[in-house]
Amino acid sequence: MKIIIYLAASANGLISNNRNVPDWLSPEYGAGFMAISQRTQAVIMGKTTYNILSPDYLPLKEGSLVVLTHDTNATPSQSNVLFTSDSPEKIVAALASKGHTEAVIIGGTQTVSAFMKAGLVNEIILVVEPVLFGSGLLFVDDADFEYQLALLDVKKLNNNTIQLHYEVKDKRI
Repeated sequence: MKIIIYLAASANGLISNNRNVPDWLSPEYGAGFMAISQRTQAVIMGKTTYNILSPDYLPLKEGSLVVLTHDTNATPSQSNVLFTSDSPEKIVAALASKGHTEAVIIGGTQTVSAFMKAGLVNEIILVVEPVLFGSGLLFVDDADFEYQLALLDVKKLNNNTIQLHYEVKDKRI
């Protein structure tokens, strides 16, 4: 199963500001976010990302929305949301058993780090927005790994925003 990370980052590499408010994201990022979610029909996110998006901005009304959380008894805002504390390997197996051939991770740091540590990520699509944060969330945190990436594509999304599309090559160097 193909696992893709789709995230926005500041020009200094942070994926969120301290306010945890996504008001810095371009409309082009939002359009890409919705397009990849619709294409994969399987979206993985952490609970903080879910709390920011739910209920009005969740990217799928059908398909699979998997939310990593320790609060697995929380009440989801729609029927296709699964709260789980399962390992990345179990999540991938569960999505594959539902017939999914690819899934997209849309945040956050802990979720991205868990899937990267497990060696399950195949591609990274990073939208670099024209903003700098003095502090905020890292792309990955507390991670003991190195990956080689191969640049597949670069797109200028608007006058100030670019999209970098990478393939994850060597899982561990």
